[in-house]
Amino acid sequence: MKIIILKLTFAASVVAPALCFAAPPSHAGLYGDSKWCAVMDEGAGVINWDCEYETIEDCTPAVIVGTRGFCQLNPYWRAPDPPADVRR
Repeated sequence: MKIIILKLTFAASVVAPALCFAAPPSHAGLYGDSKWCAVMDEGAGVINWDCEYETIEDCTPAVIVGTRGFCQLNPYWRAPDPPADVRR
Protein backbone atom coordinates (compact mmCIF):
# COMPACT_ATOMS: atom_id res chain seq x y z
CA MET A 1 0.00 0.00 0.00
CA LYS A 2 2.84 2.38 0.84
CA ILE A 3 4.42 1.77 -2.57
CA ILE A 4 1.19 2.70 -4.38
CA ILE A 5 0.86 5.93 -2.39
CA LEU A 6 4.53 6.72 -3.05
CA LYS A 7 4.08 6.15 -6.80
CA LEU A 8 0.93 8.32 -6.89
CA THR A 9 2.70 11.11 -5.01
CA PHE A 10 5.63 10.96 -7.41
CA ALA A 11 3.33 11.01 -10.45
CA ALA A 12 1.43 14.01 -9.08
CA SER A 13 4.66 15.88 -8.37
CA VAL A 14 5.78 15.33 -11.99
CA VAL A 15 2.45 16.16 -13.66
CA ALA A 16 1.52 19.27 -11.62
CA PRO A 17 4.53 21.42 -12.65
CA ALA A 18 4.14 20.31 -16.28
CA LEU A 19 0.55 21.57 -16.27
CA CYS A 20 1.62 24.88 -14.76
CA PHE A 21 4.33 25.48 -17.37
CA ALA A 22 1.95 24.69 -20.23
CA ALA A 23 -0.62 27.31 -19.13
CA PRO A 24 -0.97 30.16 -21.66
CA PRO A 25 -0.52 33.78 -20.54
CA SER A 26 -3.58 35.76 -19.63
CA HIS A 27 -5.05 37.80 -22.44
CA ALA A 28 -6.82 40.37 -20.28
CA GLY A 29 -6.47 41.95 -16.88
CA LEU A 30 -9.22 43.98 -15.26
CA TYR A 31 -8.29 46.29 -12.39
CA GLY A 32 -10.67 48.50 -10.42
CA ASP A 33 -14.42 48.93 -10.40
CA SER A 34 -14.99 52.54 -11.49
CA LYS A 35 -17.11 53.63 -14.44
CA TRP A 36 -14.32 54.27 -16.98
CA CYS A 37 -11.39 52.06 -17.99
CA ALA A 38 -8.14 52.80 -19.76
CA VAL A 39 -7.76 49.83 -22.11
CA MET A 40 -4.11 49.37 -23.06
CA ASP A 41 -2.40 46.93 -25.41
CA GLU A 42 0.76 45.68 -23.71
CA GLY A 43 1.82 43.63 -26.75
CA ALA A 44 1.88 39.86 -27.38
CA GLY A 45 -1.91 39.71 -27.06
CA VAL A 46 -1.97 41.10 -23.50
CA ILE A 47 -4.70 43.69 -22.88
CA ASN A 48 -4.96 45.53 -19.55
CA TRP A 49 -8.18 47.17 -18.36
CA ASP A 50 -7.33 49.81 -15.75
CA CYS A 51 -10.79 50.69 -14.39
CA GLU A 52 -10.11 53.39 -11.82
CA TYR A 53 -11.50 56.50 -13.53
CA GLU A 54 -14.84 58.13 -12.69
CA THR A 55 -15.01 60.29 -15.85
CA ILE A 56 -13.63 60.10 -19.37
CA GLU A 57 -11.69 63.29 -18.65
CA ASP A 58 -9.82 61.45 -15.88
CA CYS A 59 -9.13 58.50 -18.17
CA THR A 60 -7.84 60.36 -21.23
CA PRO A 61 -4.42 61.42 -19.82
CA ALA A 62 -3.70 57.80 -18.85
CA VAL A 63 -3.98 56.56 -22.43
CA ILE A 64 -2.24 59.58 -23.96
CA VAL A 65 0.80 59.36 -21.66
CA GLY A 66 0.86 55.55 -21.34
CA THR A 67 1.03 52.83 -23.92
CA ARG A 68 -1.31 52.43 -26.86
CA GLY A 69 -4.88 52.44 -25.68
CA PHE A 70 -8.28 54.05 -25.41
CA CYS A 71 -10.95 54.83 -22.82
CA GLN A 72 -13.95 52.52 -22.54
CA LEU A 73 -16.92 52.18 -20.22
CA ASN A 74 -16.33 49.42 -17.67
CA PRO A 75 -18.44 46.44 -18.82
CA TYR A 76 -18.86 45.32 -15.19
CA TRP A 77 -19.74 48.71 -13.71
CA ARG A 78 -23.07 49.05 -11.95
CA ALA A 79 -24.68 52.36 -11.10
CA PRO A 80 -25.10 52.86 -7.37
CA ASP A 81 -28.50 51.89 -6.03
CA PRO A 82 -30.81 54.87 -5.57
CA PRO A 83 -31.48 55.81 -1.96
CA ALA A 84 -34.40 54.04 -0.41
CA ASP A 85 -37.64 56.01 -0.42
CA VAL A 86 -38.32 56.79 3.20
CA ARG A 87 -41.96 57.45 3.96
CA ARG A 88 -43.41 58.03 7.37
